[in-house]
Amino acid sequence: MSISNKRFWDYWKRGMYEDALRYAVEEEKDQKQNRLQTMLFGTPEQLKQTGAITAVSVGEFIYDLIMINPTVVKGLDFARTEDLSSLYTLSQFSSQIDTTVLTGDMAQLQGYVAEQMIAAELQAKGHDVEFPEESNNPGWDILIDGQPFQVKNLANPNGVREHLETYPDIPVYVNEELAPYFEGNPNVYVSNISRDEVIDATSTTITHADDLLDFEIPWIAAGVSSIYNIKRVWKDEVAINQAVFNVMSDTSSRVVLGALGQKAGTVVGAMLFGPAGAITGAMFGAFTGASQGGKLSTGIRRAFSKKQEKEMIEAMDDLIRKVMSQIDQKLYIKKRKIEKLRGEMVSSKANDAVWKDIERRYTDEVAYLTNRKEELNTINKSIKNGSTLVADILPNVMAIITKCGVHSFHLQNELKRLQRKTNQYVKKM
Repeated sequence: MSISNKRFWDYWKRGMYEDALRYAVEEEKDQKQNRLQTMLFGTPEQLKQTGAITAVSVGEFIYDLIMINPTVVKGLDFARTEDLSSLYTLSQFSSQIDTTVLTGDMAQLQGYVAEQMIAAELQAKGHDVEFPEESNNPGWDILIDGQPFQVKNLANPNGVREHLETYPDIPVYVNEELAPYFEGNPNVYVSNISRDEVIDATSTTITHADDLLDFEIPWIAAGVSSIYNIKRVWKDEVAINQAVFNVMSDTSSRVVLGALGQKAGTVVGAMLFGPAGAITGAMFGAFTGASQGGKLSTGIRRAFSKKQEKEMIEAMDDLIRKVMSQIDQKLYIKKRKIEKLRGEMVSSKANDAVWKDIERRYTDEVAYLTNRKEELNTINKSIKNGSTLVADILPNVMAIITKCGVHSFHLQNELKRLQRKTNQYVKKM
């Protein structure tokens, strides 16, 4: 069973559901860290100093899982151990794949595993991920913040190129090994998941299954702590602010250089801001000269660059308003999913406790996004009325956008425009 904490099961079997949901999924042990965390947020020791690494409760674990696909709880009574266990198996997700051919088609199974692992990674970063109710959706596998995406986990780039030719309007997520082939491509997004990790997760979980439908969804088998450490730091103010500053000033080179055989700013920038992030490192590297080279007063800087500042303010306004619009879309998606989930859950004492926990987490997420939207709106007003210099607030705005979980696919044009205007502003200085 995926929840290994014996204390959870002790409380759960005694019907003490609300207490049980507060226990960690796993017994306390050394936390694992992947390259994404090291590149963006520093070493495990540095993460511990921020308090970012904490235990993952069963309640949070269940919430994230079923919010990806609310229909998996249909007919389940969490009071029954077998129902709770089945929530984490292939049988609950089989509507998306043809289980009749899986035993002879490891490629299809690995594709399914890749989708689940990428979904978990994106969920940890604050995105709203949904799987289609029907598997027959030409050109796409998952919805990310309402946008259809294809998922490819391949040894070579040919399959990705074929997808881009056939479906030029549908962006694609690829495994990290394929990143060098598509640098700067506006329709290709790079996951932190590697092909080897997908293959290992597939092999490990299917080996332990009594039959195919006992196959546990791979993000559990890949390790809860790894995914949730990403989630913790993505909500950590200090960690995100530092990560964005590193990208914008290109100070992360020593940590990242050589990670994927690319420039540090390109690698980390793309992870934060999508394809536009491949130029974001160079773009915002210029900001240090504008906002940190405090050799000139604000008044003098404005006198020298009035036109460029005006254009930069307009570009920032477009970006912020686009993000705020996408936050509204995310709130709508969450509301739709929570309503569907409520309709799928049967009534029982255990289910009522789970629902109460889910509703609380949903309310917290809505409040978090609403506050971020208001924060951006306040900053935008201060820029427009001249009380804040746009170059000075640029890193903070980018950090807030990152924490909002708005997918960068929706922001590529606005980011590129802001890049151009920032560079023009800096040259004028």
